[in-house]
Amino acid sequence: MNPTALTILIAYSAVSVLALIVLLWVWKSTHSFDADREDTADTEKLAHGEKPWFMFAVVCLAILGLATLAFIPYGDNAAAEGQQQVSVDGRQFAWVINPGTIKPDIPVRFEVTAADVNHGFAVYNDDNILLFQIQAVPKSTSHIVYTFKEPGRYQVVCLEFCGVDHHNMIGALQVSE
Repeated sequence: MNPTALTILIAYSAVSVLALIVLLWVWKSTHSFDADREDTADTEKLAHGEKPWFMFAVVCLAILGLATLAFIPYGDNAAAEGQQQVSVDGRQFAWVINPGTIKPDIPVRFEVTAADVNHGFAVYNDDNILLFQIQAVPKSTSHIVYTFKEPGRYQVVCLEFCGVDHHNMIGALQVSE
């Protein structure tokens, strides 16, 4: 598991465990195990306590959001100097990728556009796992930076329905030393 996924897993797990503990504590405190117990709940005190619990939940969600914000995979997530530049043009049922061969372990900045309609530029590895996806939009250039770790042939497909031959819009990207 890569470090980013591990960090996200730990953050979400910690918040989930904390939420489960709080829910169990609230459940235990609101359920009586004595059959003859009278209701002596101070409803005013309970109503007063709702606001802090709400704020606690909001703060937990904000912390979780901020902790994982840095791992959003889109945008310029590497320094501009030293990047490989790849131009991608989606056109009716074909990808024009220039250059078609890149080196591993060096960030690649993809500049993606479309000549006709919207396309979904998606790159898959040999195990058919989606590595990243970005929209190719006419008259607009989208950018994404990705670093390929392993040499090999990566499949490029269109994930946005673009016409009758959409299923044939397949390309390739070669990563080699």
